[in-house]
Amino acid sequence: MTRWFAAVAMAASLAFAAGGAVLAQSSPAEREPEEPTVFPDGEYRDEVFYVCTACHGSDLVRAQGHSRERWAEVLTIMVEKHNMAPLEGEDLDKTLDYLAKAFPPKGRGYTNPFLNRTTN
Repeated sequence: MTRWFAAVAMAASLAFAAGGAVLAQSSPAEREPEEPTVFPDGEYRDEVFYVCTACHGSDLVRAQGHSRERWAEVLTIMVEKHNMAPLEGEDLDKTLDYLAKAFPPKGRGYTNPFLNRTTN
């Protein structure tokens, strides 16, 4: 019984310590405000930064890499599924131009290792 109590007490103290560590981390409201300079320099950077960060952090955009066509699909998904205000005309063109240039596709993408494999 004593070992069981000691194990429960240890687990409770670890859970309490972990909870305190989570609470000690800064919340999104306490983070430093982001600025357009976190995006690569380029024409329309500031405008695109504010379009993107109106809904989410810049880290989400900076982690991406797409072609202009794929960025257009991403924006369409955000409008249709996440209630983003639609971009049209020149605003859409400027946004897509900047995103495609500043955040192009990364690497080769996924390649199926079993596709076109010959057997001996």
